Amino acid sequence: MIKRLIYTISFSGCYYFATAQVQTTTTMAAWGGYFFTAPVSSKWSLVGDAQVRSKNGFSQLFQFLIRAGVAYNVRPNWSVIVGTANFQSSGKLFNEAILLNEFRLWQENALQLDLSPFNLFFRTRMEQRWLQRPVTDSTVGINYINRLRNKVSITYPLSSTLMAEMGTEVMVVSHQSNMMDLLRAFAGIYVSLNNNVRCQIQYLYQCQYKADALAHYRDNQHIIRINILQDFSRK
Repeated sequence: MIKRLIYTISFSGCYYFATAQVQTTTTMAAWGGYFFTAPVSSKWSLVGDAQVRSKNGFSQLFQFLIRAGVAYNVRPNWSVIVGTANFQSSGKLFNEAILLNEFRLWQENALQLDLSPFNLFFRTRMEQRWLQRPVTDSTVGINYINRLRNKVSITYPLSSTLMAEMGTEVMVVSHQSNMMDLLRAFAGIYVSLNNNVRCQIQYLYQCQYKADALAHYRDNQHIIRINILQDFSRK
């Protein structure tokens, strides 16, 4: 089933490239992170994560990110979140290798449906992104981009300490002619380490699109993710 999902996502963007040359690459990567939820009242909580990401296999460090937000529980299965984030990504400025900055604001609407024994999750996130772009003159450029993300996932308990997950996420932007930015499909498991800490082990397929006047570029990324998730509201 996950293979069908990957194939569907891989080819769903093909109609964008009907009139332009397509250049395709394939890369491997590893991502690691820590995610937390800390309640401050019955309705309000603080959320955040910190991650490191590699590219070109597992040897080259590509990105650091820190993200934080404030969540409001409209209902037990429905939450809205606003937050900010900072990304440091590898790149070049004045022909020197540096880490490029990105500042981001984001707003999220998340809904969980209990379809026992399954749980279905829907997440819509709007992002306002200010990205530093590499230049070769004396001016440091900034690109502003709006991006909309829609994610759907489903979980199924395998035992008292194991839970399986699979899903997909689509990201579109307003500044490109084809609008498509990223397509993702993922599958993995959650392992409960204690009452409030879980480990997520996940395979993520990510197809990233870029375009210019001459060609379209598609990077098929195969990513292994290992995350620690801590929920301070659990006892």
